[in-house]
Amino acid sequence: MIRFLRADEVEKLLPLSAQVNALHEAQHPEQYRGDSTPEEVTGFFVERMAEGARIFVAEEQDGALTGFLLAVPVERAASPFLHPARHLELDQICVDKTYRGRGVGKALVAAMEAWMRDNDFREWKSMVHGFNKHSQNLMTRQGADVFGLRYRKVLG
Repeated sequence: MIRFLRADEVEKLLPLSAQVNALHEAQHPEQYRGDSTPEEVTGFFVERMAEGARIFVAEEQDGALTGFLLAVPVERAASPFLHPARHLELDQICVDKTYRGRGVGKALVAAMEAWMRDNDFREWKSMVHGFNKHSQNLMTRQGADVFGLRYRKVLG
């Protein structure tokens, strides 16, 4: 079942959030922290929800979470170079490692897209690291295109 997470349930995200953060921290320890407290992590999600973000969760009948998706609305004002724009940023997605390959990620994206249609969003975007093949595959299987490339250089 896919549903919205309530602010009073944010602690349920901690094990999944730890999984996704560990993957990123292993690849980029200079950027991603592994020392965040549970209070900092739950505070992050509560703040995003207060700012209008939606957290979609996939759960078993017993209430155990098998995945989550953090979707953040983004509105950009017009500039001399860009038209105004409105989209949803797929900021985080995690499927519990024991549930991968069972359609959980696909169901989370489908639920987000259904919500988007009901709320007049026409586009979603997501930034995925080059090492994260699971997310890359999920995005392309859901019909997303590579929109741009992001480069980085660390001076030694």
